[in-house]
Amino acid sequence: MASLHLFILLSFIFSRVPGNGCVRTSKNISQPRGGSVTIPCHYDYIYIHHVKYWCKGYMWSSCSTMVRTDTPQWKGDVSIADDPDQRVFYVTMRNLKEEDSGWYWCGVEINGAVDDGASLYLTVTPAYLGVKTESWISALRGESVTIPCVYEMRYKHHVKYWCKGFR
Repeated sequence: MASLHLFILLSFIFSRVPGNGCVRTSKNISQPRGGSVTIPCHYDYIYIHHVKYWCKGYMWSSCSTMVRTDTPQWKGDVSIADDPDQRVFYVTMRNLKEEDSGWYWCGVEINGAVDDGASLYLTVTPAYLGVKTESWISALRGESVTIPCVYEMRYKHHVKYWCKGFR
């Protein structure tokens, strides 16, 4: 009987540990500086009517809330939007800076109990110069080759050209 009580107690304690199953998200995300990222935070049906939030910090207990679903859902370059039909809320961060790198939490407010949440690590990498391609491609003489050149949307209406030479 004592082992049953211990099992129930431990089950209750570990069911309230943030990141223990009711809220789920990616674990690691990497994006270039200046870009944006949208992070899905999935939750169980029992949280449909709860307030959701996004906070930054390594420790769950001391993370700093950036946006919430019960207040203006934009703050600077960060927004939050809840889709209860799909049981997911989305956090979008725009104009990423390298100092945005760090630990973040998808959180669900639980009145009268410990909030539930899941953490992820965001890495903001140095930006590329707006255009990127393969650094090395091989082809047979006399054959055609396709070289992809990926560019940022801000260059959509600019003239594109190809040059031969060394950098």
